[in-house]
Amino acid sequence: MSRRPLRSLLVATALAAGLIGGPQIVKAAGVAEAEQSLEAAQDALDNLVDQMGQLDEDYGAAQDRKAELDEEIAVSQAKVDQMSAELGAVQQVLQDLAVTKFTSGGSTALSPLFSDASTYSAAEQKAALGRVALDTGEATADDLQLLVDELNDEQANLQRKLDEAAQLVTTLEQKQAEFEQLQVAYEQKLAAAEAAYGKAQVEAEMARREAAADAAAAAAAAANQPAPATGGNTGGGTTSPGRGGGGNTGGDTGSGSGSGGGTTPAPPKPTAPPVSGKAGVAVSAAYSQLGVPYKFAAESPGVAFDCSGLTKWAWGRAGVYLPHQSRAQYGAVARVSKDQAQPGDLIFYYSPIGHVGLYVGNGMMVHAPQTGKTVSLVPVRWGKVVGVGRPG
Repeated sequence: MSRRPLRSLLVATALAAGLIGGPQIVKAAGVAEAEQSLEAAQDALDNLVDQMGQLDEDYGAAQDRKAELDEEIAVSQAKVDQMSAELGAVQQVLQDLAVTKFTSGGSTALSPLFSDASTYSAAEQKAALGRVALDTGEATADDLQLLVDELNDEQANLQRKLDEAAQLVTTLEQKQAEFEQLQVAYEQKLAAAEAAYGKAQVEAEMARREAAADAAAAAAAAANQPAPATGGNTGGGTTSPGRGGGGNTGGDTGSGSGSGGGTTPAPPKPTAPPVSGKAGVAVSAAYSQLGVPYKFAAESPGVAFDCSGLTKWAWGRAGVYLPHQSRAQYGAVARVSKDQAQPGDLIFYYSPIGHVGLYVGNGMMVHAPQTGKTVSLVPVRWGKVVGVGRPG
């Protein structure tokens, strides 16, 4: 019989008797279990935050499309009104002609012109218009028919836009309701986590996760990029692979004689677009909203903002239009590398892009973070930045 089973039996007996640190082991196991529970609770909170952020982005896109549609509807309605007026004038001339023909004993079939044109065939409309045109000698049947056709087409176009706008209103209402449900769930889970583990522990876990994510992203970027060029990164962050820096691949080209053996130097880094003279206005505007609460899809100075609502409003104060969605803002601005970031630039996070802040210099940015938070001045998490944009 080996000694191992006997030793195991002795250890188990000693633990049961509390002779060799049983309470400490039980306590350690309890701490580990509590940590796992806290991590699971934080996973659930992070998942809800991601869902709310996605809804906010989708809502912003629908909101922008609704604004575009409202403008298109106004233009289309003006066209319909103008065409209707023109056709009405023509109809008045024809009415006068019909009265003249009636009192003089003539006759002209005009009924399609005084009813809904869509209820008559093209042939019927053209025949009536042709008879009138021949009598007046002032226009061709094709000219008059074209006016009727254009009016019908524009009315159909207007109706399509009205239908799309109505559907967008329904979509916006649905997304608002979904967000509110997620927000309630988030607040309940956060309150439960803080009650179970303490507010300080929950906040510490959030901070730990952010720091771990930054460290992992920075390490991955450092492992995949070439040696930094002379001068380094002045922005305080890690340059992502393929952005700036560059450098030769395959070693130094030596004397540079141009005859075989050497590698082609990397092309020079593109020159960043100049900083807008309006950037200071945008930065000051963003600073003025510190402490304003975050709110889904909001763009109300002094009341509430979401992330893209804040950057849209801040640059709007400088006279520069941005859409109310971080992804659309990313597509609307000139790109610069992280190490070229200047005050006023937009800092974009996540893939697909789901968050934006306004850079104010010295590695800091102003942003509207998430539900339950306020517009804040925070360090840029360069390891998670996916792009920098320059409005203006």
